[in-house]
Amino acid sequence: METAHRMVVEQGMEKVNLSKVGSQLGTSHAAIYKYFTGKEELWTELALSWLDCELARLFPFDKDKCSSKKDVVHEWLWVLSGSKYDAYVREPEMFKLYTAYIDQNPAVVARHIGDLVDSLKAASGIEEVERLYAILMAFSYFSAPAYADNWMRMDFKAEFEAVWKLIEPGIEG
Repeated sequence: METAHRMVVEQGMEKVNLSKVGSQLGTSHAAIYKYFTGKEELWTELALSWLDCELARLFPFDKDKCSSKKDVVHEWLWVLSGSKYDAYVREPEMFKLYTAYIDQNPAVVARHIGDLVDSLKAASGIEEVERLYAILMAFSYFSAPAYADNWMRMDFKAEFEAVWKLIEPGIEG
């Protein structure tokens, strides 16, 4: 995984294949099939692993510095949005891999969104799953890869805060 990650960052996902990864590891691409069914599974697992690292501050979320439920939700959303923004800027090739192999795979997206909902629920204490999904949807512009190209053309923090002002009254506590 580390070798594949390095190669994607250096060369771009289009130029990396299982044969090249195997060569870098000093083995054949056939040996990689012992661990992955193919390139798609390797890239999906690599993208998920990378995303887990990028969002590590959400799992679990440290709410000790927050004084209210509103503060928890706001800070959690900002960590989610800021982490994805930073990842997009810092490692564009890995973000492209994430977009292609997670965001374009409905089953994997559902798992990712479910993990986010579980984290926000644990952090905020909000029990209504529908409300949690609605909160995530309200901020999808700041975290969904489909909008990433727009992030650099806007005042990201100011736009985030404008959306927060719209939903803040709906957060109790």
